[in-house]
Amino acid sequence: MLFQYHIPDILFKKWLQEDRENRFLLIVSINVIVAQFLVFKFLYPYPNFMPPDSNSYVDAAYNNQFINLWPIGYSKFLRLFSCFTSSHVALVWFQYMLLEGCLLHFLFSIRYFLDPEKWLFRIVMAISILNPLLPHISNYVSSDSLFTALSLLWFTQLLWIINRPSSKLMLWHAVILLLAFTVRYTAVFYPCISVAAILITNTGLRNKLAGIAGILLLLVSFIVCTVWYYHKETGTLQYSAFGGWLVGSSALYGYAYANPDPVEDVPDRFRALHQLVNNHMDSIRHLQLRPDAEVGIYYFWDWKAPLMVYMNNEWSKDTTTGVLKRWASVSTLYADYGRYLISRHPWLFLQHYVWPNFIKYYAPPPKFMGGYNMGSENVATVIANWFQWKDTKIHTRYGNKEIHITKVFTILSAIVNLLFIVCFIGFIWLDGIRRCEPTSRRVLYWTLIVWIGNMVFSVVSAPIELRYQLFPLMITTVFLCLILYPIVMAGIYPQNAKWNTYFNLRTEHELTQVN
Repeated sequence: MLFQYHIPDILFKKWLQEDRENRFLLIVSINVIVAQFLVFKFLYPYPNFMPPDSNSYVDAAYNNQFINLWPIGYSKFLRLFSCFTSSHVALVWFQYMLLEGCLLHFLFSIRYFLDPEKWLFRIVMAISILNPLLPHISNYVSSDSLFTALSLLWFTQLLWIINRPSSKLMLWHAVILLLAFTVRYTAVFYPCISVAAILITNTGLRNKLAGIAGILLLLVSFIVCTVWYYHKETGTLQYSAFGGWLVGSSALYGYAYANPDPVEDVPDRFRALHQLVNNHMDSIRHLQLRPDAEVGIYYFWDWKAPLMVYMNNEWSKDTTTGVLKRWASVSTLYADYGRYLISRHPWLFLQHYVWPNFIKYYAPPPKFMGGYNMGSENVATVIANWFQWKDTKIHTRYGNKEIHITKVFTILSAIVNLLFIVCFIGFIWLDGIRRCEPTSRRVLYWTLIVWIGNMVFSVVSAPIELRYQLFPLMITTVFLCLILYPIVMAGIYPQNAKWNTYFNLRTEHELTQVN
């Protein structure tokens, strides 16, 4: 029974092989996953692209760069994959199977630790593996699919660490953390959760210290190498040029609604930039349709926005310097300037950036996932050369450049997120948490911690999009089903001993004995 289950003594691998239900679910799942991919690739024979992200990833892979405007991990993955084949179908197939494989590992780990009802788990598996967003996100030449897979694997390992810690597991956990860290900046809060989980595990102090040391050693080594390469190639000391631009552009959404700070009142190093910002804010202040009305990419990417204008002015007499060096040259200035504006106008930042982003977290807009190749029939030359295509034209058999299913998931995400919170509160109110077996309680608590951590970091750090929230949506959907089921059954059969036992996991007498 869910939440009153004792972990079996049998090893996970042997349990997977010997349990008849597991074998049945694996066979059916693999067949469904393969069939889903074949149907999808018939409709979308070419990958999906989102310039400039996709172009930059491929260009960095082609030139074997160690640093790029985006995290370098996905470009290194493309470079490694090209050692085996240049086939775009093989790339999408690998990304899809890796994502589905990590999902299956997560689902069977949940069954191993919590043992939900047979048909409940079958429904959860069907909902998870048939998610139409999975083939779509895997079809992108972008870091989204790889990062989602690594995040699922990281979270699954986290569940194993809090329940069955071992030195080998912690070593692999450090490696997965490093890989996720190199693929997307969102992973920056993952190590904090992992270290906290290791500290409370029921294992020896030596294992705990070794696990934490492994994580810190790998991450610090990568950060130091990245900073060194930035200094070597751009002359700046920083970890991420992208991060500085993100802080600066995010701060402008709040400052856009402030009474302008006089140029003479700001620190000297900000004055030239601040003058541009004030002039720009004055030019859009009275527009009916403001370009910054929605939190998005305007202040980051628009060539008329002040950050772009300032950078281009700084490099107006130099036409030979590369894009990365230009962006890196102003990144630290933008980061400091952004933090300065936020400290001066914290309420406006919360009101016009954090709050709209918070709303979007619960109903993330499709944005790039809502269309195929940004509506274009051609790709950049670097893309065609990478995949050894004869020309730059791509097409679909679907007959439409819009991906309508993504709009449905904006609504579904809002429903799932709201129900998850309501059901979790209801589960606590009905005394479910207190009556849980320790294993179940740990799983539920750490799921909530990861969900909250992802929400806080996502809302504060960057504009929300559906592709960024696929990982939390997947785990939230699974745990929503697992928590909702006993609540519904307890409501339908309040006097039924079966559901009373199912939900009230241990009696008051048992709890008293434990305490």
